[in-house]
Amino acid sequence: MNRFFKRKWLSHCCFWIGYSFYFFVVNALGNSRLNLGASFITVFYCAIIFYAIYLILKYVYDRGHILGTIVLMIGFYLLSGIFVYYELYGKFGLEIINNKYVVVHHAFSWTKYSQTFLVMHSNYTVMAVGYYYYKSKLRESTDKLEAVKARLNAESSMKSFQYTTLSAQVHPHMMANIFSHLKNKVDPYDRKLGMQLEEIYRLMKFYMEAHQVEGATHILLADEVKALEQYLSIQEEVEPNPFYINVCCSGNLMRFSSAPTLLQTLAGNLFKHADLWDKDHPAKIDILVGNAGYRIMVQNKKRSGPQMMPSHDVGLRNVRTRMEYLFGTDFSMEEKQDAEHYELMLCVQRYK
Repeated sequence: MNRFFKRKWLSHCCFWIGYSFYFFVVNALGNSRLNLGASFITVFYCAIIFYAIYLILKYVYDRGHILGTIVLMIGFYLLSGIFVYYELYGKFGLEIINNKYVVVHHAFSWTKYSQTFLVMHSNYTVMAVGYYYYKSKLRESTDKLEAVKARLNAESSMKSFQYTTLSAQVHPHMMANIFSHLKNKVDPYDRKLGMQLEEIYRLMKFYMEAHQVEGATHILLADEVKALEQYLSIQEEVEPNPFYINVCCSGNLMRFSSAPTLLQTLAGNLFKHADLWDKDHPAKIDILVGNAGYRIMVQNKKRSGPQMMPSHDVGLRNVRTRMEYLFGTDFSMEEKQDAEHYELMLCVQRYK
């Protein structure tokens, strides 16, 4: 029941019913022969004028069709003028209006007809234009309010994500002090291990900066390849057996960018699922840069036997999502595989 009373059409009906009584009272002061029925019929037609003009403005003028608006309004006024003429002066006119309201045994007069027509149409046209303007401003204010709310919600979410991200990280300065201390302790005894600690810190710092909320969303391919090389050099010391991953780059790596940690994610998948210990069939990461974009191709031999770590495709889904966010339809990603081999191709093509 509450929803019923909240409907807009109900409030409009109540307005026109109340206006009919007001119309009757005001006009009855100058014409004692006017009855309530004539008032309701007259106000009903005035409401038709109001809504016809309002709907033309809302659905035609609002879309920028000015010529269409003019044509429709002129057409409506012509039809309405013919209707008013026949109602007031024609032989099919309603007696309830002819003899008790407007015309009382008077001959047709263009002046009186024009006066009647203008009074009926101008007042309710002005009302319709005013109502349209009011609704437009109200809609504009509502849209602005919704935009402000959306922006505030986005800023609030951003601050929340930023806080969570920062609270989950170890401060780079503290990490720098720890790794510097360890390096100074280890260097006199094992120079190679000291350099390895320094590489680990640089890679860790790269990851932390890549995941900053306010950090850069793009990174040059040259910097991404450098970070990949650091990652692989660290893995050489971590892995108990030598592995074989060939990284091949061609073209100008300074021309294009990618999502940070993209290549490390692809290399991480190789350590999880690829057979990297076959010297005759090494895994390959080929980066080819052209004039309008670049292509990253990953090829590897599948690891035989049961998988040590199950594949959930989370890493590749994240890669696809981040690259589509950065490059939209300029990015494509395809996978091909059979029982023994796997191939992944990522392509960023700026001009298709």
